[in-house]
Amino acid sequence: MPSHAHKANNFTIEVRVFRATDSRRMSGQGQPPPGPGGASASEQDAREEVGRIRKVLVVDDEPDVADMAEVLLAAHGLDTVVAYSGADALLSLAAHPDIDAVVSDVMMPGMTGLQLAAQIDERYPKVKVVLASGYMAPDMTQGQPLKRLFLAKPYRIEQLLQLLRS
Repeated sequence: MPSHAHKANNFTIEVRVFRATDSRRMSGQGQPPPGPGGASASEQDAREEVGRIRKVLVVDDEPDVADMAEVLLAAHGLDTVVAYSGADALLSLAAHPDIDAVVSDVMMPGMTGLQLAAQIDERYPKVKVVLASGYMAPDMTQGQPLKRLFLAKPYRIEQLLQLLRS
């Protein structure tokens, strides 16, 4: 009997988000009415996004956690890149100079999130860093207060978005 190799299936999930903050603003065709100066609502939204976070690198050694954060951030209109280690995160930052922020787990094998944050501060000082952890060993901060944006896991996506846009 011949042996059969199992082939992994890859699939893509596309998430489209429609934001209707006020249903009274919708025109008869289901399109938001033009804004001031004839600009569409989407053009206005794009202008308002100038100066805000647009592209986020998610770093977590647990693929399920990283991939879920990627999907949720993308559903909120952010471009995302995922890395599963601190070393891979530094490679991603070098490959994607348009990354505005990094969301990293703290407790990772090899390079910790704190070590990664220090490297980012040194190499990419304009990139915002948010650290997230369900547990952080007391000796990781060497008795010093953590002077970083921090989220306790599990967190709500709204909490992360608030920190990213603060």
